[in-house]
Order: sequence, then structure tokens, then C-alpha cells
Amino acid sequence: MLQSLFSKLTSELLVEITQQELRIYSLTSDTKYIDEPLIAVEVEGDKETIKAMGRASKNCIGPGLKIINPFKHNRSMISSFTYAEKILQFAFKSIQTNTFRAAPRVIMHQLEKNEGGLTEVEERLLIELAMSAGAREVVVYQGNRINPKHETFESIKARANAS
Repeated sequence: MLQSLFSKLTSELLVEITQQELRIYSLTSDTKYIDEPLIAVEVEGDKETIKAMGRASKNCIGPGLKIINPFKHNRSMISSFTYAEKILQFAFKSIQTNTFRAAPRVIMHQLEKNEGGLTEVEERLLIELAMSAGAREVVVYQGNRINPKHETFESIKARANAS
């Protein structure tokens, strides 16, 4: 009975990251979050204030305002851990509408800049990023795109651990 109650309160999320788009699918419901990985930050002296996330960032104007894509860099997928964390926190809250939800179990799937596989450092970065954004368990998946309607967290975790 307790397990059944917990399964209704928990969520399992698939996070697909590219430089142009962040896609988060719930594996336990039909909810999804799809947006550009942008963050608008206003800088006044030493103080930074987040003004907008996603496509809405493009509409922000003002002095001291900078629009950042923390998932865009010449050599690696993540250029700013702090801003990437803020975007994931926002996206997790957006997709989890129930205020009594437990921290989600998350599958991180980097869809670009993964030729030859991810290094141990890149895998650790994805795990730490998801954990700091609020995940309670993280699996880094490498491979073909996942169909969130036909997969479960456990099936993807088993495939990721087998490779």
C-alpha cells in the first residue's frame, strides 16, 4: 500500500539536451516541457537577477541584460553549470504540477557532442547537474532517442547499466 502511494507521488523524467532545445518528458504521465535552453539575466554590479527562461528570454531588453545558453560551447555540451542548473530547476517545477511530488528520478540523454561516447567527466557533470536541480536518482543514457510513451525508467536504467 505504501509503495502504491509513493508511486503516485513520484515522477520519472527523461531529459534530452541539445544546444537548441531542452526536452523533458514525464515517463509517468503525458506531461512534457519543450523550450529553448535560454536564460535572461540582469546584471547590476555584483548582483544577478534572472528575468526570464526559455523563448521568453529573447523578448527581454534592458541595460545590463544578457541572454545565455548554458548548453552551448565549442568543445563541450555545458558552458555554465549554474545557469544550466537554474534552467533544469525551472523545467522540473514546470513539468511537476503536483506540489506534493517527491524528487524525480531522471534520465539524462545528451543528444549532441557525444561522438565516441561520453567521458567519465561528462557523465559526472550530467549526474551532478540533475541532482543539483532536484533529482533523487539519475541515469545517464547514451544511445538512440528514447520513446517516452513506450519506455520506463527501469527499462532505460537496465539498458544504460548493460552498456
